[in-house]
Amino acid sequence: MVGSSGTGSTLTRDDLVISTDRLAKLLGDECVQVVDVRFALDDEDRGEREYERGHVPGAVYLHWLRDLSDPDDPVPGQIAPSDRFRKTMEAAGIGDDTAVVAYDDGVILMAGRLVWCLHCYGLEKVRMLDGGFLKWAREGKPVEAGRGRPRRRAVFTPRPSPQFRATKDDVLRALERGDRVLLDCRMNETWAAAGAHIPGARRFPAPALVYPGDGTLRAAGEIERMATEAGTGRGSPLLLYCGGGVSAAWAYTALRTVGYRHL
Repeated sequence: MVGSSGTGSTLTRDDLVISTDRLAKLLGDECVQVVDVRFALDDEDRGEREYERGHVPGAVYLHWLRDLSDPDDPVPGQIAPSDRFRKTMEAAGIGDDTAVVAYDDGVILMAGRLVWCLHCYGLEKVRMLDGGFLKWAREGKPVEAGRGRPRRRAVFTPRPSPQFRATKDDVLRALERGDRVLLDCRMNETWAAAGAHIPGARRFPAPALVYPGDGTLRAAGEIERMATEAGTGRGSPLLLYCGGGVSAAWAYTALRTVGYRHL
């Protein structure tokens, strides 16, 4: 189980989400590194194949399991340890002063996972592309094929922030004390198939945070309403979880855009 359990700095929607039009104007900026993180649960290599067929110009590809996860952890998909993560970021052209833009396919919401991973290691200059690659392509924005190269050499200094992860003991203490709200962010299909949840957890499915068919993040008022209906508020300390750490990371990012900090 991956969640988040700390207090972050105040970030606005503009700090966390970027429009396709805005990104199109930044494509020549060497300080900006675009990252394609498309991934499919039923075919782990599909995202990379789709990247090679067409991607945002200058984008590099990072694979959730091979590049961003810890291969030695018995639980699949856990965040890569510090040194491994550093090497991956540097190979992708991401350094301490890089502005990162991540995008996915709008189905498996992997861009939020990269946002969360970078926040865990101290880099806050990362945004999700609103609407992902689907919106970018539909609008006729430029696309290139093959494999992109990082824009420049980079030095990444991990600054681990353990408060962004909750352990099993953290969750058990929260259940005992009743001092945190647990949000189950799994997709409806995953939630139904599992047939169980952590006691007291409230439903907050991450895919509902984007507009169907469009893939753009819902308006701030809608996200806040959904959070309120789940029994939370901006001052509520939260624990987010899902099945593999992707949906919870997307929910984390969405809640940060509307001022939630106790995550």
